[in-house]
Amino acid sequence: MKKILVISLMILSTLSVAEIHFWFDSSLGFSLYSELYTPENKPISAMTDYGMQIGFDYGLQRGLRMGVSFAYLNMSIKTDLGSVDSSLLCVGIAPSFAFDFLDVVCKLSGGVQYVLVGPTGSLAGFGISGTSNFQGWIYTGKLDFLWQLSEQFSVGMGINVRFHDLSILTRDLSLRSLSVPISLKINYRF
Repeated sequence: MKKILVISLMILSTLSVAEIHFWFDSSLGFSLYSELYTPENKPISAMTDYGMQIGFDYGLQRGLRMGVSFAYLNMSIKTDLGSVDSSLLCVGIAPSFAFDFLDVVCKLSGGVQYVLVGPTGSLAGFGISGTSNFQGWIYTGKLDFLWQLSEQFSVGMGINVRFHDLSILTRDLSLRSLSVPISLKINYRF
């Protein structure tokens, strides 16, 4: 009973100082490392990823926060046979830490996103016929720089790191890629 009371008091105490932050960002990135594992092992010559994310963080204005994110990301993967385009719909968790640096609020965050659906266009660029669906995980790290325009509203930019660990099990295909997107961000604090 004491443990339940202590946990309840801790949750109530954090409710008095914690806030909810809503954020939106759009990003564009290029791959630094990409490997495609197929029966023929086609080399990737270029890969771009771009898209948008929305999320909610709960926590301190300056300090630790815990958040959820929803992302719609697009990938274009180019091989010597052509290109394959894919859209990824993801949901994930993203813990973060916000702090002041000069006149800027910096937010350092990491996270993991699960790919709910990842339909592709033609797989001819991989030397495979038809279309399919990527599944897997995307691991992220971000450093955002936010300028406050008002007490609740801020805008900024950030640099991200994304590691894609995706596969199409029915086609015996997997993709590993590390990209570095640049993002523009809008943040609103409730």
